[in-house]
Amino acid sequence: MEDSVQPPENKPLARKLIVKKLKDEKFNRFNKFVRLNEINSPYFLQDVLQLTEAPIDGFLLSKTNTKRDIIYLDNLLASIERERKVKIGHFVIIPILESAKSILNINDIATASKRIIALGFGSEDYVSDIQGVRDFDTNLSIEFPRSLVPIVARAHNLEAIDAAYVKVHDLSGLNAHLAIGKTLGYSGMWVLHPKQNEAVNLNYSPTDQEYRDSVEFLRLYEEAQKLNKGVAIIEGKFVGPPLITKSNDIIKRVDLINKREFFYKNS
Repeated sequence: MEDSVQPPENKPLARKLIVKKLKDEKFNRFNKFVRLNEINSPYFLQDVLQLTEAPIDGFLLSKTNTKRDIIYLDNLLASIERERKVKIGHFVIIPILESAKSILNINDIATASKRIIALGFGSEDYVSDIQGVRDFDTNLSIEFPRSLVPIVARAHNLEAIDAAYVKVHDLSGLNAHLAIGKTLGYSGMWVLHPKQNEAVNLNYSPTDQEYRDSVEFLRLYEEAQKLNKGVAIIEGKFVGPPLITKSNDIIKRVDLINKREFFYKNS
């Protein structure tokens, strides 16, 4: 609903189209979120009031700057849920952090509501806000906030969503962007064009080798416990709690992907 809907006169039409299209059963297998206009815009209230009529899971809040933004949306959604006799907390929130103020307030934002399930980073608006230069070769302009978002997200058991890669036809640049994002601890990233989907899904899905290694590490860890050791080197491999945590995360992610694919094939 935000920057992509232009001119602004098209926003009421966009709302109606979203409500209509999302009632199509082909969208049932997806978690569905709508990106709202920023909270201080003249479009925000109608966005929320009308789009909650669609079968959606929640909202992306553009340009979240403070915890007050989250609290306002939280209270608004609670009022709508009560009026429509929907379970309180049904609609969840993903704040998009894309300003200097949002980065300064990131921890307060992350803990402002139980509706929050993830933190998203927005690089282009962030660089514009700090009056910097978006340098795709070094990424210096976004290095600090991009590193901070997954740290804070993981500290509060939230997912972390990396910034979009705006050069949609530059697939080699996208792959480099993805490699950094995965290294930093992101769960996924915003996608601007369908041609980016395959690379993003591939990057953020564990490889077969990662899955096999994880199963093996769990087996070795059981052997270490039988020896009354918290850490050990078994068959030349270091086995300890950090690797076990990582292995469990990988196996859980593979299970979620397999469930989604099973649902898709049988829907």
